[in-house]
Amino acid sequence: MQRASANTIKLSNTAFILAEKIKYDKGQTTALANLARYYYVKCDYELSLRYLLKSSAISDYIHDLDGKASMTNLLALIYLAQKKYIPAKKELYTAISLNKKLNNTQRLAANYFNLALASKELKQSDSTYYYIQLSKKLAIKNNDEHLIAMSNNRLGEFYCSKGRSEEAVFYYTSVIKNPKYQNDWENSFAYTGLAKCFYSKKKYNDAVSYAHKGLELAQKTNTLWDIHMALKVLHEAYHAAGKDALAYRYQTLEKQYSDSLSNEKTEIELTSLSLKRKQAENDALMRKNQVVQQKAANSQMLMILIASVSASLFIILGLNIWNTRKKQRLYNDIQEKSEQILAQSHLIEKQNAELLESNRTKNKLFSIIGHDLRSPFATILASFRMFKTGYLGEAEKEMILDKIYEQVSATSEMIDHLLTWANSQKEGLKTQKQEFCLSQKMEQIIEVFSNTAENKQILLTHEYTEPVYIYADPDQVHILFQNLVANAIKFTKAEGTVTITYQQSSSAIVVSVKDNGIGMSPEKLSQLFTMTGKGISTYGTKYEKGLGIGLSLVKQFADLNGASISVKSEENIGTEFTISFPNPSSHQA
Repeated sequence: MQRASANTIKLSNTAFILAEKIKYDKGQTTALANLARYYYVKCDYELSLRYLLKSSAISDYIHDLDGKASMTNLLALIYLAQKKYIPAKKELYTAISLNKKLNNTQRLAANYFNLALASKELKQSDSTYYYIQLSKKLAIKNNDEHLIAMSNNRLGEFYCSKGRSEEAVFYYTSVIKNPKYQNDWENSFAYTGLAKCFYSKKKYNDAVSYAHKGLELAQKTNTLWDIHMALKVLHEAYHAAGKDALAYRYQTLEKQYSDSLSNEKTEIELTSLSLKRKQAENDALMRKNQVVQQKAANSQMLMILIASVSASLFIILGLNIWNTRKKQRLYNDIQEKSEQILAQSHLIEKQNAELLESNRTKNKLFSIIGHDLRSPFATILASFRMFKTGYLGEAEKEMILDKIYEQVSATSEMIDHLLTWANSQKEGLKTQKQEFCLSQKMEQIIEVFSNTAENKQILLTHEYTEPVYIYADPDQVHILFQNLVANAIKFTKAEGTVTITYQQSSSAIVVSVKDNGIGMSPEKLSQLFTMTGKGISTYGTKYEKGLGIGLSLVKQFADLNGASISVKSEENIGTEFTISFPNPSSHQA
């Protein structure tokens, strides 16, 4: 085994040197990735992280999505080993997004399984069960017997924790008696799981029997955690059965392995302390030879930002001038035809109605644009304030500029989107329905608010397994959900969550935007869609100012697109908005 390990390191290092010599980038990432995986298995997380970051940086440079997806999943496993479950989930969501683009269902199955482990540690039982089932479904599709066994073991563990022993026994037994696939490590987990089930049912003799089988296989595979768990069940079962001498013997052995695990955990925690430092060192190394080019890119990016902001202001000013001139023309027409009022009264009434509708449309357009631009521009300005302090290092400047570029790009796209829609609405609100991908539209909205959520340390989650389509006006739906996501982030405290999910039936597509923020009182909830302005507006958790018009627009656009909207909220618990659209298939029928 030691010789095989030495050969792995030697071959991977040789492959990296040769690939670097001939400037074969893909070969370098593959060799570095193999080294990162090897040291992860050996629990040397610091070395694993060092090679992982180098491989990931080269993958970014050559746009290698496959390598990036693999390394992102490995980084999530390192976070899991260090009990950093929320960062682990964030990396897994990124890996899932990349593997969906690559259509790599085998890696997707592994991503979902790891996501289930993180959810279990965070005591999110519904998410744990959901992701295990999703992983198992893909594993069956891919004929991945090992992952099927792992998923069945975790389902057994899930049902045992819920006190549903019969279902737990079924899944554990399916692993042990599987004629297609046998694995000592998974069988050890299953036998110890059966022992826990029978212990909970006070069948101590059966618990002892299964625990001994689990211990035997764990010792064979030399897996410390499984040995420790089997010894723990033996100690508790013998004690419950009144066999104190045997209970004491296994308690002593259990403590020895527990101390060993504690030492291992201490090493993992020490490794965690150097995580950010190593990442910064790696970034500095990869960027060292690109300083001059990056300065030019930074200048260009600042020019793009200034040009985008200037263009936006000119367009908004142009809309205002256009509306003012239109009102003046209408007024002049009325003055010129004042002597013909009796003969043309019906024409004057029509013109007055158009003028009022134009004013209402203008007010709504400016409210929408101002409301949607406030958050991204606030983030950009905050980033520039940090940049002007002069206390930032080169790596931190690079990171901030990258975020500014992403935010400007997303904001520019949003401005183009809003102004295109505004131009089509100059004569009044119009609804132009068509079938489009709502889940893709939601990804665009999330990209705009990702920095705002990150700054508030909010986990912004978008859950879907396949593209979701609806039949509605894309622009009005965009503004509708942009308001809901912005409000959810606004009223959620730091380290909170905002989750977007879907439910589909033959007649409806139901979208949920849910947060665990400050919630609303029953009085405010009853006024939600009927009042606007200061009467309903509330400051956010970081004192973000609101206009009080967003939810009235949400209700109006939902009605225009034949969708129903409902809301549930409790103070200090959170709020959930649910929008139900007609299913496009029922529309076509």
